[in-house]
Amino acid sequence: MKLHQLRALAAVSETGSMQEASRLLHVTQPALSKAIKELEASVGAALFVRTNKGVQLTPYGQRLVGHARLISENVRRARQDLEDMKGTVVSEITVAVTPVTALLRPAGACITAFRRDFPSAQLRVQEMRPAQMLEHLREGTIDFALTSQSLATAHGLDCAQACHVPTLIAGRKDHPLRKTRSLGALLEAEWLVLDPLSDTGTPFRQLFAINGMTLPSRVVECTSMTLALEMCRQSDLLVLLSEESRRSRYLVETMDFIDVDETMPDRTIALVSRDRHTLTWAAARLHDALLDALRQEFPTAD
Repeated sequence: MKLHQLRALAAVSETGSMQEASRLLHVTQPALSKAIKELEASVGAALFVRTNKGVQLTPYGQRLVGHARLISENVRRARQDLEDMKGTVVSEITVAVTPVTALLRPAGACITAFRRDFPSAQLRVQEMRPAQMLEHLREGTIDFALTSQSLATAHGLDCAQACHVPTLIAGRKDHPLRKTRSLGALLEAEWLVLDPLSDTGTPFRQLFAINGMTLPSRVVECTSMTLALEMCRQSDLLVLLSEESRRSRYLVETMDFIDVDETMPDRTIALVSRDRHTLTWAAARLHDALLDALRQEFPTAD
């Protein structure tokens, strides 16, 4: 397998067309077809089938295209890493955050400092849900993720635990249950969750599990933080936020925080990558700066 063959595979998969893929790669269609045939010969399997809708991957092609994308991305980053070592940092660095970690004060401060120190670097910060992060980490399209939920244990990823942040229950200003001190009294309330209800690792599921309670019966799933907060503002929906929410002027002005007597789960904040030792020099610099800042801001008690 050669790099140009793997790039051809990824391009045809992305476009669904040999013609469009050749345009994307700036090669002739015969050259692209030759690269695909040589790749199929080297692996001993058909990678595409032609249909009325264009070109589609076979099961072998579907399996190989993930490796092809990762290899191409690693080669691109390796070249950037060496260029960075020569002088001016020009790397493209992509970091994923969750809505919870986006509120962490050290995150914004570290990213601002990084931009000041390396103005030529191309930095992308993308907000994602944990399931999206996992997919992008596997494909190598993000350098690392700053997450508030575990991604590493079950998927063989490199996880650097930074700190723990307490979880809060929140509802709109003047919520009728704002003075409630019993979690049991909130079971009949309407709740909003930002992650799939089927995910047992979420703070919502953990909250009721550690207190020996069944889940509330009325739960709305919404993966958009902006829409979720607006829905809560306009109704009596309750939502779980992090302790950092108390530092947000908008949230303090629009939400009431409900302090119950039962145990509240902490959110584990971690930096997750495929392998932190293979990060580019610039990405590793930002990764380590975030890790150090979070540990200083939220020191773990001995």
